[in-house]
Amino acid sequence: MDILGLFKRPQKDDLFNKFPDGVLIVSLEGKILDANSKALDMFKVSKSEIVGEFFSVYVDGGSNLLNKTVLQKCAIVSKVRVKGADEDSYFEISASRDSIAQKVYVCLRNVTNSYKMQNMVNGQYEIAKNIIDEKNNYLVTISGEILSSLATIDGFSRALSDGVGGVLVDKQMKYVNIINKNAQDLTYDLEKLFTVFRLESNLYQYDFRNFDLINLLNAIVKQYSPFFAKKKIIFESNFAAVSTRACFLDQSVLEYLIKSILDVFIKNVQIGRVTLSAGNPPVAFLEQHDFDAKVSKDTNSYVLFEMKASELFFDEDELQTLFEPYCTLNKNKRPLSTKLTFVLAKKFIKHFKGDIWVYSKPAFGTMVSFVVPLDRK
Repeated sequence: MDILGLFKRPQKDDLFNKFPDGVLIVSLEGKILDANSKALDMFKVSKSEIVGEFFSVYVDGGSNLLNKTVLQKCAIVSKVRVKGADEDSYFEISASRDSIAQKVYVCLRNVTNSYKMQNMVNGQYEIAKNIIDEKNNYLVTISGEILSSLATIDGFSRALSDGVGGVLVDKQMKYVNIINKNAQDLTYDLEKLFTVFRLESNLYQYDFRNFDLINLLNAIVKQYSPFFAKKKIIFESNFAAVSTRACFLDQSVLEYLIKSILDVFIKNVQIGRVTLSAGNPPVAFLEQHDFDAKVSKDTNSYVLFEMKASELFFDEDELQTLFEPYCTLNKNKRPLSTKLTFVLAKKFIKHFKGDIWVYSKPAFGTMVSFVVPLDRK
């Protein structure tokens, strides 16, 4: 055994060739000065073939690419020329400049398979997105015609119910009322569905302006109190914790969100208590939910809404998919509008740079909480 050999210092060439990645040494003029064995294998060339050639002969971008990866201190994927290869190859390239030695050390990794796979996935995503956008644009375009037809059915059935065609017998009145109700429900659902399509394809037009938040909330309470009273549901509101009334958002969207959630409560519960409250959340709450730390130091920069229905319950499976537009659970027989309401709420509130949560327990009921900034972020 060569005992002394165990303590010999590895030669420079040995270390150079033991690197797991391909390594090139390139002059500042862009000529390849040396290459380790891994790099030779990657390009399928001998050292005599590659040394002395310009880096740009083998790698698209050449010296410009090297300068970019050196300055940005990040790896860049580029197309390369591999001797005898029938298909394009792609290497991940990173580099470091030694200004004293006037050399650039280049590290190479073959990422051809993953790069092509990513491009294929991206391409399929773009194709799917274009198809969805075209579908949404088409549906939004014809939405007016569809809703107009439903409005005609609604109006005609109302007219029949009011006696325009003569007095209806009980059985006739029953069916006319069913037609009228179905037309109204379908219109309500389709309006929400078409709004989802507008949001998905960025066709929705927002209208941000200043308004008084408390005036808006009081108007909603006044409008909805009779609906809850008719069903003998206790309806309470509390806005005392709102210290900042001025709001700069899309008022119609915020009003639509609150009313839609109240509609969910009306459609899904027959008894119990419904509460609507609002206030400016404390700093700790905002920081806990990762809102802008600079803004969160001002407790009046956001408003938190809490809407609770004591007799409404969503099971765990429903909660998991409540905000997913195309995921439905067959076992749940809730109105379609319930699902669409939360899908739209999530999309609108996300646009406002806010967030929404839904909590539900059998003995507790359901609470919908959402927070939005008082001005546009």
